[in-house]
Amino acid sequence: MDKQKVDKPKKEKRVAPIPEELGAVKPIESVLLGSQPLSPREKALVEEAYARFALFRDGCREIHDRARESRTILLLQDPRQDAPNTPAERRTLQMQTLKSTFNNCIADQMDNLPEAVMLPERSEMQDIATDMTDVLHFILEQNDFEGLHRRRAEDLFCTGTAVTQIAWDDTMDQGRGDVALIRWPVEAFLWDPCAEDIQDARALIKVSWHPLSWYAEHYPDVAPHVGTDPGYSDGVGVPDSYQESGGDEPRAMMMEYWYRRFDARTHHYTVNVAYLAGGALLWHEEDVYAHGLYPFVVDVFTPIEGLPVGEGMVQELAPMMRYINRYAHYIDENLRMAAKARLLVRKSAKIDQAALTDWQQNIIEGEAIGPEDVQWLQSKPLSAMAGQQMSFMQSDLKQDSGQNQFSRGETAGGVTAATAIASLQEAGGKITRLRTATLMQGFKRMAEQVLWLVSEFYSGKKERLITGRDGKPRAVMLNADYLMGKRADGTLPAPPYSVQVQTQRRNPMRVQAQNELILQAYQMAAQAGVPIPLSQVFEMLSVDGKDRMIPILQQTETTQEQMQALQQQNAQLAQQVDSLKKGLAATAGAMQAKLAGSAPPTSAASAQTQSRT
Repeated sequence: MDKQKVDKPKKEKRVAPIPEELGAVKPIESVLLGSQPLSPREKALVEEAYARFALFRDGCREIHDRARESRTILLLQDPRQDAPNTPAERRTLQMQTLKSTFNNCIADQMDNLPEAVMLPERSEMQDIATDMTDVLHFILEQNDFEGLHRRRAEDLFCTGTAVTQIAWDDTMDQGRGDVALIRWPVEAFLWDPCAEDIQDARALIKVSWHPLSWYAEHYPDVAPHVGTDPGYSDGVGVPDSYQESGGDEPRAMMMEYWYRRFDARTHHYTVNVAYLAGGALLWHEEDVYAHGLYPFVVDVFTPIEGLPVGEGMVQELAPMMRYINRYAHYIDENLRMAAKARLLVRKSAKIDQAALTDWQQNIIEGEAIGPEDVQWLQSKPLSAMAGQQMSFMQSDLKQDSGQNQFSRGETAGGVTAATAIASLQEAGGKITRLRTATLMQGFKRMAEQVLWLVSEFYSGKKERLITGRDGKPRAVMLNADYLMGKRADGTLPAPPYSVQVQTQRRNPMRVQAQNELILQAYQMAAQAGVPIPLSQVFEMLSVDGKDRMIPILQQTETTQEQMQALQQQNAQLAQQVDSLKKGLAATAGAMQAKLAGSAPPTSAASAQTQSRT
């Protein structure tokens, strides 16, 4: 489970007023309020939180169990492969087909890493939108987005649901605070079973487990009132590494209880949060974020009607994988039987069986040693249909997941033509693009919430050197008034940007195809007499070392432009010299004619005179 981050503000604690109707929610019997002094409304909030925890726990149990089972299957420990209490030596061999397919799916998503581009609502904010795009890139880098995206993709394909929290964390950026992106396992996340969209939920609950000493360090004033788990958690969100009987000290479950309230007068939601552990209220704050949304994004692999979560690829393909493992077990068992040497001996032959099975004995005595008395017993070979069926199901599993043999880099079927292989790879990529679109939609919702947090919390920020999307460091003003525009009446308007998501295509085949297209365009432009500068071509190419090549090309192009400018100046000077020469010749002819006392020549005669001269 990822490290717990608590987006607790530094300002003074302010307890939200609890609506009167919360008192109608009955607390579950297993929750006993301790000695913590609470107001009636605070007690009502604690009772509501634990009552909804019990309700959501029962409604989410089936999905949680499937998620845990899926993670176990990927560890090649499918609990439903064999009957219970099967001895270890009799357990079915579990093949790597599903796990390898899963890894290839994750690799495809890492090749299609999403990135966001800010599109401004007004044309005059185009330059600021470029800065905002780089600021978002900076925030993603601060949160190790590449690793976060890998975990999101793993959760999506394994459990069917990827949960990401977008929060403001005061501990980030050396205590200055920044936006935090937190991946959270669905097994430690509780949703409203009555809402298909999490934004329509009555509440959302995020669960984590900590030793009692952790509460003493982080909440010293409330820690004495935190009790251990009385049994109401039912193991929700308990990490696999944590055993109930192990550990040097007891642990308590902490609930991050998020709920929204709707104001009918302003038609606006406020999002509120309460931290609770062991029946104690650790922290409570209302109107946490100005956007009024639950700070979570849920990505779903295969949607389940009526629920905000889904089914994963592992659960969908696990039944077929069990058949593959079963056929592999049949083949393995048959080979073991065939590898074991057995003898069929007639009793009347009176051959010493101990001597017969002892390969160190050189002489074996018996009353009858004919072929009918001693025979080798060979197990009957298994039908070839078992191996064929196993191979067929393995290929079928790969096809269903979108990871056919060609997209995995395998060679089979006798296909050698490059165009045919490319077509088969593209056909296998259709499912990959479908899953990529799912993650991109979730990434867009994440980026939109990040914009809201930047608009709300980037106050008093100063200029900072960050790395832009082009990989070059540049100074950007990290200030909400600059990035989002001035606030008219002190209220927080919606960010003046729309988010466009595109993919960073890292697939070598796609990168090579794009590079070839750029080079073809360069050749066509050169043939048409409008060459494209090489520095611009290298900026578009996806090649290693271009950051060192581009400055050299730009310097060379600058030198060439200067040389061309000098050549043009020389040509102009030559024209001017020719004009001066002609003028001087005409002047000299006129002066000679004047000195000779002759009349000025006509235009034709003047031209002839100049020509002779």
